[in-house]
Amino acid sequence: MLKKFTVRNYRQFNEPLEFDLTASNYAFNPECTHNGLVKLALIYGENGTGKSNLGWAIFDLVSHLTDNKFKSWSYDCLNAYSESDYAEFEFHFVFFDIDKPANVIYKYQKTHGYPYGTLLYEQLTIDNEIIIEYHIGKDIISSLNGFQTLYDKSLNPEQNLSSIKYLYKNIKINDNDFKDIIFKKFFDFCNKITHFRGLPIETSGYSHIGYDNTANIGDKILKDNKLKDLENFLFDNGLNFNLIEIDNGGKRIGVLIGNKEFPLFDIASSGTRNLVIFYYWLQETINNQIPLLFIDEFDCSYHFALSEKIIEKLKALPNTQVILTTHNTNLLSNDFIRPDCGFIIDGKKIKSLNNLTEKELREVHNLEKLYQAGHFNNEQ
Repeated sequence: MLKKFTVRNYRQFNEPLEFDLTASNYAFNPECTHNGLVKLALIYGENGTGKSNLGWAIFDLVSHLTDNKFKSWSYDCLNAYSESDYAEFEFHFVFFDIDKPANVIYKYQKTHGYPYGTLLYEQLTIDNEIIIEYHIGKDIISSLNGFQTLYDKSLNPEQNLSSIKYLYKNIKINDNDFKDIIFKKFFDFCNKITHFRGLPIETSGYSHIGYDNTANIGDKILKDNKLKDLENFLFDNGLNFNLIEIDNGGKRIGVLIGNKEFPLFDIASSGTRNLVIFYYWLQETINNQIPLLFIDEFDCSYHFALSEKIIEKLKALPNTQVILTTHNTNLLSNDFIRPDCGFIIDGKKIKSLNNLTEKELREVHNLEKLYQAGHFNNEQ
């Protein structure tokens, strides 16, 4: 799981911004945390304070560690006011080999470069031991078991390769060695994390970042024979559709209204379309054990009651850490989350509610009213 993330000189984050997911000692809503870390985080903030940029920053590693889908744009994301010519990223993770934990830190530096930036430096540590270190133009340094048998320990700077990805694909992983096991868990984690937005694709300009089975949403639902399951899911959330499979230049999800057939996405509201997209990713998350799911503006098209139902479904995911951005203060309730699971970002820092007040927050407190009254505007 992700424990802490720090970014500097990326987009609006000129100074280091630290996102700490360490849980506090609240006894209620234990399903919101796991092994001392926040498992369900809700991020609040005014428009333009960095909620979306935080998601882009966390998922930047997808562009160079994996072959998965990443938004295609020129890497011109350095902070305009900074005198530094590179951005810095630092991730703290906790992974387990059976019951034995390992603290993993991955940090790297990136500068301008098409399409996703040029890597300048990478370092991976496991329990304070440097496992991999790489400076652009120099040989890779590594203490992994299979590294010494690797013929070529240098990378061509013009190819802009990640040393982490290069070693993972070119050395033999020892399944009986603790460091190798944790290294593989780290890479597998990065290869499956997923980011998508609650905004319509025509508005957000992309479908998702990360884990990619290259399937069309409608095609996948039909192929997996999940049409009835989708219909039941929509019904449970207040939408009564008679879903059918239609042939409209190819197999598509349709709706039977009276004796007429319509393509679902042609007549559905933006909220219904987004709910179908959410259903798809919920199934992908469950079936493929996606370890980290970031949903930006997750409920922008939902009624508040539907948002509450979605929160409960996400809380029930046993193996997935979920980060959501929202403006829906109705969810700032101890009925759904805890004070250490609600975060406020202001463009320069992000902190949990319990770290933004000297008041001892209890289960009986109304977090929404405290938030609306500006109680969390001042730090401890």
